[in-house]
Amino acid sequence: MSARLRRGFFLLLLAALAMGPAHASEDGQRHQITWNLVDWPPFYLLKDGQPPATPEELGEGAIDGFLRLVLQRLPQYRHRFVVLNAPRAEVERKAGLGLCSPSSMRTPERLKDRYFTPALPTVQLQLVMQRERAAQLVNGRRASLRELARRGDLEGVILNKRHYGPELEPWLQPERGVRAIVAPKAANLLAMLEAGRMDYTLEYPMVVAHHQAQQRPGRQPTLVSLPIEEAGEPPIGYFSCNRNAWGKAVIADLDRALREVAALPEAAQIYQRWLAPELAASERQRFERFFAARARGGVRIE
Repeated sequence: MSARLRRGFFLLLLAALAMGPAHASEDGQRHQITWNLVDWPPFYLLKDGQPPATPEELGEGAIDGFLRLVLQRLPQYRHRFVVLNAPRAEVERKAGLGLCSPSSMRTPERLKDRYFTPALPTVQLQLVMQRERAAQLVNGRRASLRELARRGDLEGVILNKRHYGPELEPWLQPERGVRAIVAPKAANLLAMLEAGRMDYTLEYPMVVAHHQAQQRPGRQPTLVSLPIEEAGEPPIGYFSCNRNAWGKAVIADLDRALREVAALPEAAQIYQRWLAPELAASERQRFERFFAARARGGVRIE
């Protein structure tokens, strides 16, 4: 071999060695999903508020327990878990992180950046007030955001960037006496409400029940959650991933796995076990219909 050929071969070898790790890294990224979890019991039961190291360490909450069943059907991926607030998640997503969420609400705005596939039905948000205050202001067992807004002397507080649904959000505006704040977790608002720092907030009933169950033994619950007159049909919870080539491939695998999980008898029970018995009984048929249709139906990706 001539000196020129040896030199050319050597340069090609160096180029191949240099490209190898990069290709391995890109391949690794294609086969890794970073899951954004939320410190939000009992939907997620994170130990000390920290994400698990492995899928096996996921909690038994309404969403992370369900997620475990899904991940068992995705052995081709490595799974990493993080806890990011909504603004930080958007930054990471735009920076190229392969990010998925197992607890997304679909909106037209979010569809611009993410693919969605339906995962599980949920119950509707409720109005949360101090028990004594609710007895003074709410007639009957249902509350009206319209009536609360008309008073003009009440303050509601909600989480910034959280989706409350098209029927409720018109009544959750500053001109209606409602302000949005940034908080590390949803339970912070319940603690503020207990302390009398606002008049009401909105939350899922099982979150309120779990929060009060964690208080010191013997303490009487001070908060009550009530159905809202203006609320529409309970929303569907979605899995979502980046709207790019990587996310398109991942969401297709997630859609298939979700249809397999929907066929399991325990699928409808994971969420319902956290509901009060009366609410669980009233919602049972709706949950069962959703999972039966999801198991038998075809691909559902938006």
